[in-house]
Amino acid sequence: MNEMDLLATAGEPIAAEAAAARSAAARLLEYKRDGFVAFAPHTTMALVDSPEVVPVPGAPYYCLGLIPWQDGHVPLLDLNTLLRAYPDGERAPTGHVLVLAWQDAPGAPLQYGAVCARSLVQMIEVTDDQACELPDDSDLWPWIAVSCFQHEGQAVPIIDTARLFAELQR
Repeated sequence: MNEMDLLATAGEPIAAEAAAARSAAARLLEYKRDGFVAFAPHTTMALVDSPEVVPVPGAPYYCLGLIPWQDGHVPLLDLNTLLRAYPDGERAPTGHVLVLAWQDAPGAPLQYGAVCARSLVQMIEVTDDQACELPDDSDLWPWIAVSCFQHEGQAVPIIDTARLFAELQR
């Protein structure tokens, strides 16, 4: 049982201050100029500087290719292009690349992929009172985001890495 369950079971109301004080860490990634998404810290594996990108013929329009990581290669996605649903005229910057992990099911082996980052990734604290609606600038937000919060005046979707990379696995 978590703390909230224990308080509710004991018949004690949960104080507004206690609810507002709950927080969680998030990794903030700039995927387009002044556009941010967040990932759970346990899904972020490494920040790779200027990796060599190997193009893959026939890859989806939002996949820039493969990058070397550990003893293999992982797909590199341009999140901005994916959300726009068409290639951008300007190639995504690959100066920083965030390697992410996910599992298809509990107990399944970890799988890896990467996304372009326009700048260094930041660790921030997010509280429940920052929750907000998903942005309406892409039809894909409900498919890849599990939640959203306000940060410095803008909505920041929290991305589910398994959903993000699901289409590449087919």
